[in-house]
Amino acid sequence: MSKTDKVFGALGTLDELNSYLGICVFWAKEKAVKKTLIDIQEALFILQAEVGSSGHPISTWMSDVQVIKIAKLKELEKTTNKFGDAVGIITKFTLSGGSLLSAHLDYARTLARRAERACLAVGQLSDANIAYLNRLSSLLFVLARYANKKAWKKEKNPKYK
Repeated sequence: MSKTDKVFGALGTLDELNSYLGICVFWAKEKAVKKTLIDIQEALFILQAEVGSSGHPISTWMSDVQVIKIAKLKELEKTTNKFGDAVGIITKFTLSGGSLLSAHLDYARTLARRAERACLAVGQLSDANIAYLNRLSSLLFVLARYANKKAWKKEKNPKYK
């Protein structure tokens, strides 16, 4: 395979997201946030395994870890709801930033969206993995809002001037 193949693009983007989440883990002070981010990093390695084997037979030992199970997807959704309940419903667009951790999480959210697009371009991924990537950016958005709330930073809205 060529280094320009879509598979390598998707793997590189997932790796970039995973590495950037390491920065977020470093800045996260709250144990629940840190654990959530580390759980995401672990899940991204599972996604990388599936993307790396796209269109290729995989060994039997990988079959149990190959696909994000529905339970992991449900856990991600439950975590999103938990942190979402803590910050409340959003009624307006918000500007990125506020606290340092929030800014990093907002950037990680954009990397998650790019990773989702790259993985969709590869194709052959399980529905659960595609759904996980889709919902991951929502969780990172909620975590960015949560980080601002914990840092006593008010959300700023665009003025559209």
